[in-house]
Amino acid sequence: MSNHNRSFAPIDLRPPSSARIRLEPTLTRDGALDGAWWPRSHDLRRELPGLVQALDARLGPILRIRLDLTAWEHVPSHLFVMGRFLRISGLPGAADTVRVVRGGQDDFLLLVIPPETTTWAATAAMRTAARTDNSLSAAEILARGRTPVGTGPGTTMRPYESADEAAVLALVDADRLPGRPACSLRMLGDAVAGTSGRDPLPWTDLEPPCTQVMVDASGDVVGAVSYAVRRTDGAGVILWLHGHESRAVIETLLGHALRGLESSPAVHAFVSALGLGLAALPSGRRPVTRRIMEQAGFSSRDSWRYLRCVLPASCPPPASSPVDVIGSASLPGWLLKIQGDELAAEVVVETPRDGTGVVWWFGTDTAHTDDVLERALLAEALTLLHEHGAKEAVLYADDGSSDAHPAWSVFDAAGFEEIDRLVSYALIRRD
Repeated sequence: MSNHNRSFAPIDLRPPSSARIRLEPTLTRDGALDGAWWPRSHDLRRELPGLVQALDARLGPILRIRLDLTAWEHVPSHLFVMGRFLRISGLPGAADTVRVVRGGQDDFLLLVIPPETTTWAATAAMRTAARTDNSLSAAEILARGRTPVGTGPGTTMRPYESADEAAVLALVDADRLPGRPACSLRMLGDAVAGTSGRDPLPWTDLEPPCTQVMVDASGDVVGAVSYAVRRTDGAGVILWLHGHESRAVIETLLGHALRGLESSPAVHAFVSALGLGLAALPSGRRPVTRRIMEQAGFSSRDSWRYLRCVLPASCPPPASSPVDVIGSASLPGWLLKIQGDELAAEVVVETPRDGTGVVWWFGTDTAHTDDVLERALLAEALTLLHEHGAKEAVLYADDGSSDAHPAWSVFDAAGFEEIDRLVSYALIRRD
């Protein structure tokens, strides 16, 4: 990106965003680089204050920044940061680096990792750049990250082992949506065994799952996939797949699962889940996985919207309510229905876990909607959750209705915000 306007940047009163940096721990500058910085965008005015604030705490006052001017948008000649003016200038031959200068022209050279880099590749690059004995240049480190994982020497797929628990839990947690509880060791153990303490019924038709991990040359687990075959029809099921949204990792994991299910006439993906909630792929949070699934020939099936709200400190019950509350036999919780109206929307409310409650919204077509009744249903649901200790609620709504459907205004009024859309996939193989 070319620099078209270098000028003095006005004082920005917004707090700087936290900087993702890693410094060589001894600060002796024995390696080729002194650390790494992974900015969140190419907007230097937005990113630089956070970097300077973080470096001030370790290195003392930073007075000047020298970098590749063409790699950033709208590069000013000065910024006002930490109560002082910071001079910004170009640095010949500084591709993929930034040189930060403190008093007496004493400087440190940091690798700059492109903002769009995957988490897995960025983490590996930061670790290498901050090593005391690192002899690789910035270009060489970034080139390593662009090498397709899964095809490089030393990268292997192997069966999951109990020693992989922590690494796999971290992979799962990295893809977790806000509002969903973290996957526990028990949940992971159940999934590997082919069951679920929360909802075992969908697993009863499955053969024991095959769970594999992807390990890089240094022995680190960088991805995990689990798949099984249905007994009734021989269809394959990809249960879960995680790889820090690294394209090369996800492609390798998916290819491995498809080869393991090559005799299945159809393959379904994301129809069972780890943790609380609907078994489906968050298509917004996991765009790389979504694109790779589509490129492999999978088509989307059921789609749900995932919404979330923070409950107020008090949720007084309505003075009078047209809602019947019935204990649910299918899962711990309640079924909510409008009294005497079989065509109105129905709501299933799950007993809260760890301060989070779940609302399943089963609406009707537009011809039978009633804004007043739907508000009453949702108010009763949130009151139930609050009374049983919930601090927040997530809501799953069938994506079959349009944005103009009356229910969406009901959700907005209750403080729900859409977080993502959840999609399941199927691949039908033809002879």
